[in-house]
Amino acid sequence: MTQLSGRKALVTGARQGLGAAIARELAAQNADVAVCGRNEGDCTAVVGTIEASGGRAFDHYLDVGDLENSGDRLLSAVERLGGLDILINNAAVIEPMAKFGNIDPLAFDEACRINLTGAMALANAAWTALADGGGRVLNVLSGAAIHPLEGWAAYCASKAGLHMLTQMIDLEGKAAEVRGFGFAPGLVDTAMQGAIRDSHINHVSDIPREQLADPAIPAKMAVWLVSGEADDLAGSMVDIRDPEVGERVAWQNS
Repeated sequence: MTQLSGRKALVTGARQGLGAAIARELAAQNADVAVCGRNEGDCTAVVGTIEASGGRAFDHYLDVGDLENSGDRLLSAVERLGGLDILINNAAVIEPMAKFGNIDPLAFDEACRINLTGAMALANAAWTALADGGGRVLNVLSGAAIHPLEGWAAYCASKAGLHMLTQMIDLEGKAAEVRGFGFAPGLVDTAMQGAIRDSHINHVSDIPREQLADPAIPAKMAVWLVSGEADDLAGSMVDIRDPEVGERVAWQNS
């Protein structure tokens, strides 16, 4: 995999799970990483593990749902990084999990703000910095973006919107060599999956934890996508379970 020496990256929702794993993998590839959580200090432990391994990272609070301030918080991270080459929109919520007749419209709206509008706001705020050096934006999607699942109206709808936003980022970014990627990481062992199991809302709730992937596995593919080696896949949703894509990723064959 291409080393990302000198590249500047920002990862949202990086306190734990997939976001933390992506931040660690970026740092392992020699990128400088702003590791972002909703509150100040959320990502101190993740940064500690990165620094202990010789990587460069810092904790940065950035609440993607706080649209009045998220852009400024991103720009403050860009200033500290000295630029921005890679934006990973990973932060997301699964709630509300409810079927029609029981959906809270305000909770639905909040989910869309975090999962979709928040990602747009960050890409929008980062645009000038990304265009300065041919940046990459990766939006973490899900099979739920194209396959409806009972009780997940908010998650499915917001991820479907994020899928289209990914295409828009790539469409409008090509002239400035800014590329947009959608990434479906499959079933990953995260806190979100724990909430899904507890909900018993659809068949995904019944998948045993032992069948879920370690976050480090999709993190490697996510970093490969933004490395510059996969630009032919920009503007699409790349699913980790796609065997044709898997054959191209060196870590799967090592």
